Amino acid sequence: MKKIILFTLIFISNILSVYSQNIYVDDQLATDCNGNYSITNRNCNGSDGNGYRTLESAASFATAGTTVLIREGIFNEQISPQYSGTVNAKITFKNYNNEEAVISGVSLSPAIMIYEKEYIVIDGLIIRDVRRWLNALGSSNNIIKNNIFENAIDSGGSSKTGLFFQNSDFNKIIDNVIDNSTQDNIGLVQSNYNLIEGNTISKATHVLWTLKCSNNNVIRNNYFHNEIQKIGEIYDCDNVGYGDAPYEKITSLDDTKNNVVENNVFAFTASSGDASPYSGIQYAGQNGIVRGNVFYECTGPAISLTIYSDEALNNYGNRFYNNVFYNNKFSAFDISGSSGTQFSDQKIKNNILFKNVFIQNDYRWSWYTELDDEPVQVITGRLTDVIFDNNALFSTSTDELYLINYGARNSGSNETPKSLSWWETNRGNFIKNSLEEAPLFVSPELYDFSLQESSPMIDSGAFLANTTSSASNSTEMLVDDAKWFMNGFGIEGVSGDIIQLEGQAVTAVITDVDYSSNTLTLSTPLSWVDGQGVSLLYFGNAPDVGAFEFTEATLNNEDFDETNPSIKIYPNPTSGQLTIINNELIIRKIDIVDLAGKIVKTIRSNFDVININALAEGLYFFKISTVDGLVIKKIIKK
Repeated sequence: MKKIILFTLIFISNILSVYSQNIYVDDQLATDCNGNYSITNRNCNGSDGNGYRTLESAASFATAGTTVLIREGIFNEQISPQYSGTVNAKITFKNYNNEEAVISGVSLSPAIMIYEKEYIVIDGLIIRDVRRWLNALGSSNNIIKNNIFENAIDSGGSSKTGLFFQNSDFNKIIDNVIDNSTQDNIGLVQSNYNLIEGNTISKATHVLWTLKCSNNNVIRNNYFHNEIQKIGEIYDCDNVGYGDAPYEKITSLDDTKNNVVENNVFAFTASSGDASPYSGIQYAGQNGIVRGNVFYECTGPAISLTIYSDEALNNYGNRFYNNVFYNNKFSAFDISGSSGTQFSDQKIKNNILFKNVFIQNDYRWSWYTELDDEPVQVITGRLTDVIFDNNALFSTSTDELYLINYGARNSGSNETPKSLSWWETNRGNFIKNSLEEAPLFVSPELYDFSLQESSPMIDSGAFLANTTSSASNSTEMLVDDAKWFMNGFGIEGVSGDIIQLEGQAVTAVITDVDYSSNTLTLSTPLSWVDGQGVSLLYFGNAPDVGAFEFTEATLNNEDFDETNPSIKIYPNPTSGQLTIINNELIIRKIDIVDLAGKIVKTIRSNFDVININALAEGLYFFKISTVDGLVIKKIIKK
């Protein structure tokens, strides 16, 4: 028996050795090293395995289970994996031991090409001053993480300039810094079930990210700031794509469904001048969810529900809830009055629209002159197919004119501005149950939009849906509207929504959603009565209004992340030193990001006490990378 066990262990060890190996790329080598690479001396006089002079050579030898460790240097060549990995034996291209491995060169188009490959990991590299950053075609289950992408300069302004994915599913773009392209920083075309998470994305000549005829994608926990144009787009495809066979241009309409944009910071968009305003999200998708985001200082509308030919003719079934819109310079929502193939069923609930103000940058329209410097929260060109329910709309005083404005920019006879109470009384099919009160944020001037203990937003949220039958100890829940919820889409690391019933403390995770029958499948049996409210996890007697649920943590100045309560940071605010209490999660690194989206400090060890004496006063985001995902904390340095 012992001999059998020993033989089995040797066999497993041999299998693992085949599927797990490190090879090195080192531009200081005079020749390739066949098993005798020296990590210390960076030559072929050692015993540390294979070393290669070029990325091309290493890629030709990198098979399933191989980690290609790239030494410090500047490489003027493309990474192009020649083989796929497997789910348990990925092929990884990574910088060695935190060294700066830079890929650079204006001829690189793209610097990284992943063509019909799976299970490739690109980790910890710097891609800088190239024509295009990365193209992935027909490639799924790949991970792009912990990289810096800077300065993609395609003089033609191609949509493939940034991180471009076509016909590519189940990929992850996580924890990267992505800055400055001449077109789109991230583009997904006919690509589904992808995750964009934990990135700092800034400065694009066109848009920071775009989803086109792409379904069931999740964009969450990112920081967005675009000083040139707009931030996000969600549209169908009208003759877009790579353009070379077999990945030709695509036209696919009514095909951008069930995308989720959640818990992001939309920090800035630029002024368009005499042109259409630059939005936080220019939106024309179907059955999508936008929730838990913060939009501030967008010079165009934070969200533009738009209609135009041909990529934006199908805009319906979307749910916008528990977002914060603060100090945007056009409006929180701009709703098109144009006719499309489908525009219907837009529901907007439990959001805070506070101190947004219209600033005229486009001088072509007399209506904009009238709106200039007014407390505009909503501009709408239609009164049907949209419902604002239980949102907070407020600027500086109650019952203000101009909070909601109905008309068209090219009309000389738009409706006279009315007070919010008039809208509630006369146009209840468009807006109802509004809260016209100051939300009492902790520190909006420092972009801390959590709620003070005395905030009227606490426990003032409406439940998202209601049950439509009674049940006892069941995992199948019928509701009147399942479009508020998602099940994680089968994306690794993305779970279904945690829901909680009105008047109950117990919760369950949604494992499946049947949108056609409005049925939620739950991980844990619950009991309910007909008409009972259903919400995401909440604290207190009812959900709160806004992006941040109030908890007892606020009273103690400890900034909890509700989904990861094991991590606490205190004191917050602080003048210098922070203590981190971490009971469960394994932390890999902490990036401290300022309001401009720049990483000002990275911590890779000694996570218990963090000294921020050297940082200027203000608000920072602690992006805490753990083995289970990303936790984002807001920290105020005073």
